[in-house]
Amino acid sequence: MESSELNIVKRFIEGDEKAFDQVFSILSRNIWLYFYQNTRSREITEELVQDAFLRLWKYRSNIDPEQGIKKYLNTIARSIFYNWIQEMAKERKMQLEYTDHYKHGNYDVKCEDVYIRMDFNSLIEKTQSILSEKRRRVFLMSKVSGLSYDEIAIELSIGKETVKDHISKATRKLAVLNHSGDYL
Repeated sequence: MESSELNIVKRFIEGDEKAFDQVFSILSRNIWLYFYQNTRSREITEELVQDAFLRLWKYRSNIDPEQGIKKYLNTIARSIFYNWIQEMAKERKMQLEYTDHYKHGNYDVKCEDVYIRMDFNSLIEKTQSILSEKRRRVFLMSKVSGLSYDEIAIELSIGKETVKDHISKATRKLAVLNHSGDYL
């Protein structure tokens, strides 16, 4: 590693924001391409890139200056992508189980079950079309899966305040669309 690269790495580890900007401009394109090749969605890619660089900044003290930032960032990107895949698989499984439960259940369907199913499906559809992937995931984890803010924060490796912010903004957006403020 050249001395100029080592200097940037050391400044980055020390919390120099200009060094962060340099690292971002050098490495963001490759990380963006990695996520885009695997998700085929610009919106999801943007969120995953942001998550990767936020996590890189948060855990910069763990970086070995001799190894450099690129290897550490690639590890973070793979971890974030793996977590995203797991989350999408959980969501898909939950949707399939829910659908299967109501299609093949051997029980009397009550009127309230139909309304719940309609509300659930409507909620899923509305969130897909108007919320970013990350905000949608946080919102559904809270409102559909019933997870607490702490559980969501741990699961997604984000702060509890970020979870609150996502849920608050998602709820406001859905309420505005519903015009009654009573969607949920």
